[in-house]
Amino acid sequence: MDSQFMKNISSSHSTISIEFFPPKSENARLSLLEEAKKISSLVEVSFFSVTYGAGGTTKKGTLDLVTKLSKIYEERVVAHLTCVGATRSELTELMKIYKENNMFHILALRGDIPEDFPENRLISPDFKYAIDLLRWLRSIGGFNSIGVACYPEGHPETNNFEKDFQFFSEKVFAGADYAISQFFFEPKLWESFLENCSRKNISIPLIPGILPIRDIEQTIRFAERCGASVPDKIVKKLLKFKNDISSFNQLSADLTTELILSLQNLGVRHFHIYSLNRSNLINLISKRLGWNKSFKS
Repeated sequence: MDSQFMKNISSSHSTISIEFFPPKSENARLSLLEEAKKISSLVEVSFFSVTYGAGGTTKKGTLDLVTKLSKIYEERVVAHLTCVGATRSELTELMKIYKENNMFHILALRGDIPEDFPENRLISPDFKYAIDLLRWLRSIGGFNSIGVACYPEGHPETNNFEKDFQFFSEKVFAGADYAISQFFFEPKLWESFLENCSRKNISIPLIPGILPIRDIEQTIRFAERCGASVPDKIVKKLLKFKNDISSFNQLSADLTTELILSLQNLGVRHFHIYSLNRSNLINLISKRLGWNKSFKS
């Protein structure tokens, strides 16, 4: 395990990580790299992560992006890896490519199932759940860190929080180094999640996922798909400025700042921000929180 990586996300002062999704065109890729540069100039980023489409739908885009980012931000890039429909031989080849490109940080996920995914590929012959992928990655070795996902409101397919939390705890004790959460908007959800972790003696770094809202309808659709909730009070506040982008962004930054400050009061020091490949809201939020290249809050 890379001690500096874990030191960064376990620090006693505030740190952040940024998540991107693979761009669909060359122009979009160049734009994303410029956004990454802007963010990196604003705040000290512990790591960037790149999502991976269900069933490998963005495999090439993810691979292209993480290898490019890893050359620019050495040892500060985490590749998402999903196992829905994947075979051991397919992932073995992919892991070989990652290692050849000095990619040694993986976020192990089962992955969402696409609506048009063939029925006969829903269950991989080698990997059924994220824990299977995690155990396999541990068995082949050679990675500096392996993270997993967690769900403060429960996984949308489980409909039973206690059962879902048991699945999460099993991943932890199977060798996860840290966990990044699905996004949420109410501090009480994280407080309850931490209490459950404490009861299970879970002591790995737990990182809340933060989604600054840039489009309220889009965010509601995201939330419905992943089992997260968007409080009515937030929806009503933001809808008032639906046609005023500047005021909308300022309010969104205010709401995100309030959430982060509340989480800091719960002891959180590392925040994983879902950027949607844009830097502007991160800029507004960092100014409100006093985050800069040397912040030590």
